Amino acid sequence: MSQRFPRWLSILACLLSSFILLGGLSGLSQIDFPIIQFIRATPNQLLQEVGRIGNRLGHGSTLVLLSATALLVGYLWKQRQLKEIGGRTLLAHGVAGLITQIIKHSLGRPRPRFAHQEHWQMGPSFQSGLDAFPSGHSSASFAVAAVLVRHFPQFTWVIYGSAAFVAFSRIIKGSHFPSDACVGALIGYVIGYILARPIRGWRQSFVEALSKGSPCFVVAFSILWIAVQKPDIETLYYIILVSGFVVASVGYGIRTRALFTNQSNLIQKSTRLATSSLLMALGLALCTGSFLVTILAALSGAVWWLVRSHQILTSDEPLDYLESKNLFRTTANEIMLGIGVLLLMGFIYQLRGLIPLI
Repeated sequence: MSQRFPRWLSILACLLSSFILLGGLSGLSQIDFPIIQFIRATPNQLLQEVGRIGNRLGHGSTLVLLSATALLVGYLWKQRQLKEIGGRTLLAHGVAGLITQIIKHSLGRPRPRFAHQEHWQMGPSFQSGLDAFPSGHSSASFAVAAVLVRHFPQFTWVIYGSAAFVAFSRIIKGSHFPSDACVGALIGYVIGYILARPIRGWRQSFVEALSKGSPCFVVAFSILWIAVQKPDIETLYYIILVSGFVVASVGYGIRTRALFTNQSNLIQKSTRLATSSLLMALGLALCTGSFLVTILAALSGAVWWLVRSHQILTSDEPLDYLESKNLFRTTANEIMLGIGVLLLMGFIYQLRGLIPLI
């Protein structure tokens, strides 16, 4: 376990994460209504079915049944881990639901079916349909997912992918705006991350959750933003695109050198790997050609890098896993990573302006 974060790091992480959230919400407020208009104008039976499946998967009854089943099986078969999973998922679901409902009824944001213009007044309300922000399905799904990932890290992508599917389906179904789903997912993730760990270290867990959750929030925002926004000046965009490719290449080069160069200092090696990840992420952000996306990515990357660097320097855990024991496997993984980065750049290029403004 790493030592407790210094006060300055905790405060800085909270401040930067607040800027990220405000910046992301500011951007999402500009594209919420255009995306909903696009969904309304392009009805698709398959997408509607996706929305229905996601609604059932993330429904409170489904999540409670999952928790209750884990508790029951744990007690009957005396499986301590299952009992803990059932109890913590149930607690995370309940806390996320409570906080979400408080925010919902304090703001009183109308759901898309009640919104017929981009701007509306918000205020405390208990009226049905004025409870859009944030998404309860998204917050509950990610709260439960964060607890499950703690116990089943080998299924991280499947578990978080399922939660992301629920959040996406709420947008597709027209039940929530994109900002509702994104913020709901972030709230649920932070709550689940904290409650999946010893409660006495909640401050430590909170900062760790911000360092990991903020980049994910920025990724979701970036996909939505570039799908609607298209660069006005193509020449400038290509210059920024090339800059992004160079930055990502430098990051990839640092990573490759750190992995394949014999180094006795594993802490330095791990720090270089963290730096390379930051540079590759910034390179991808630059490839969007968006000033807002790049700023938010830089801020979230800074939070992640500061927290990760502190964990590396203060961790009591051995870093033997950094040693390349299988050269062929390591080489294959790095080649796949390089191909993946290039494919992501191509995906970003093709995604820009995909959703027309209606």
